[in-house]
Amino acid sequence: PVGVLPVNAVVPGEFKLSQNYPNPFNPVTKISYSVPKASFVELNVYDISGRLVQNLFSGRHSEGNYEAEFNGESLASGVYICRLNSENYANAIKMILVK
Repeated sequence: PVGVLPVNAVVPGEFKLSQNYPNPFNPVTKISYSVPKASFVELNVYDISGRLVQNLFSGRHSEGNYEAEFNGESLASGVYICRLNSENYANAIKMILVK
């Protein structure tokens, strides 16, 4: 999987998946998310038809704010979905790859 880095030591109050930056992107974008308590977390990218394109992270995270980098260099232009799943939280964002 791609490297996921902690952003800061502040403990967030809730799960959150932020919009990727930049968006649209070519070919690399950053995805920020927050985990308020130690949890099992999955961060995946899907194409518009729902096929898994890449698993960015799957495992336990301690509480904190994190950032993952997604590289779409080998993918076609289009809309991709990034989904964050955890114990009692799921959210998705649309990302646009423009080549």
